[in-house]
Amino acid sequence: MVLQTVESKGLRQITIHSHTVFANPIEETVHKEWQDLDRLLLQFWTSRSIRPRIMYEKGKGGTDLRDFAPSLLPELTKGGAVDLVEFN
Repeated sequence: MVLQTVESKGLRQITIHSHTVFANPIEETVHKEWQDLDRLLLQFWTSRSIRPRIMYEKGKGGTDLRDFAPSLLPELTKGGAVDLVEFN
């Protein structure tokens, strides 16, 4: 929601910290919210050349955002327009 209302021309970087634990299958509402975010971040990339960075924690069960990124952020990952960065 916050990104949709940004009007600043000085915006240069978007970093999102994801503390979400992903389970398979991902709930439909959560999946839709990530896809909405995907479209919005792609707009920032194409219109303002702002490459988004998504920070994620390594999953305890061996699955994390990097595993689910192609389905949650299909446009960004397909075009290589997002940096997925693991943090501890």
